[in-house]
Amino acid sequence: MKRWFKYIKPYLPYFIIGPICMIIEVIGEVLMPRLLSYIIDFGIEGSAAEGTEIPDFVLALYDALGSNAGFILAIMAGMIITALLMMLGGIGGAYFGAKASVNFATDLREDLYGKIQSFSFANIDRFSTGSLVTRLTNDVTQLQNFCNMMLRMFFRAPGMMIGALIMAITVNPSLSTVLAVSIPVLVTSIAIIISRGFPRFSKMQTKIDALNSTVGENLTNARVVKSFVREDHERAKFGRANKDLKDTAGSAMKNMIFMQPVMTLVMNATVIAVFWFGGNQLVFGTMTTGELAAFVTYITQILSSLMMVSFLFVMFSRAMASGKRIGEVLDEKIDISDPEKPSDVNVERGEIEFKNVSFRYYKHSDEPVLDDINLKINAGETIGIIGSTGCGKTTLVSMIARLYDTDCGEVLVDGVN
Repeated sequence: MKRWFKYIKPYLPYFIIGPICMIIEVIGEVLMPRLLSYIIDFGIEGSAAEGTEIPDFVLALYDALGSNAGFILAIMAGMIITALLMMLGGIGGAYFGAKASVNFATDLREDLYGKIQSFSFANIDRFSTGSLVTRLTNDVTQLQNFCNMMLRMFFRAPGMMIGALIMAITVNPSLSTVLAVSIPVLVTSIAIIISRGFPRFSKMQTKIDALNSTVGENLTNARVVKSFVREDHERAKFGRANKDLKDTAGSAMKNMIFMQPVMTLVMNATVIAVFWFGGNQLVFGTMTTGELAAFVTYITQILSSLMMVSFLFVMFSRAMASGKRIGEVLDEKIDISDPEKPSDVNVERGEIEFKNVSFRYYKHSDEPVLDDINLKINAGETIGIIGSTGCGKTTLVSMIARLYDTDCGEVLVDGVN
């Protein structure tokens, strides 16, 4: 979290105002069903269930207006005002959430790009060009989407669940025991599905790396591919990478599609149980029609908020995978760094000398690519380097410009290391 706070801090007002707006919307959503129950019980039926605790302001408003029609209009006016406040809160939450997430992603992408610019060829080889492109685009976008959804749902979903749960218990404590069964079942199902989905999403990002690498190589070397008539080979290679991504993404999504039917099943079963037990209470006069309608709405809000939380966890699992990959780039140690006080050297003659130079692309490899190379090229001299593919010709030349650094030995230009 400390790493990401650097990108949150400049836009902290957006990160604060956005959730506040969503809390305003949640309060309105929790109040609406209760106001509707007052219209049904007092405005239409003109009664309340035996033993029901009636708020003082409802009784005072009912007595002051003196008619059912006046009471209904007054409550409706309150509902309209509440709806307008909810609308403002929803618009504000969406606006500030988008502002915060877009700016967060922009700064992160800029830092990531700057870090990649400082990479040596060896650093780039460790990740591959395709992987770096994916991390700079797709992975940052995953974090941006998660940041946006978190600001819109992180307070909204738990706030709605807690508020609706309190209101449901207030309406009918005994009927609320139905939730003691449905909520644990739902939470357990979500936890199992998400735990199975997380590794699949991590694997999917690596498949996107492979696809980007294939496309990048083909586009960069289009002339070579056409010159050697390798179009069919490259097409087959792309097809394999594309199919791998399809299979991995299908596996991840296939796991997640179970979430929606499971949650719908639990929600509908809970509503049926509420109608069954609440209907009996309605028959015996211990619960009013308005209270039952409000209770069903609160049950739906509680289970819907759990669905929002599950959706947030799905995005969190993808964002965690992407965040880990971005962190690897930001934490990568640059293996070629300029000295604090570089020498002021002008290449005048262009004499090049290799002294006992050895180099490995992977430091744990047994065999070096270049082993104890000693070579001197005088100024104005032209030489040819001949060898089979992969023997290290390009690597040798790249070391003159210090695109790679030696494992041991020195590369001198005009006598300067």
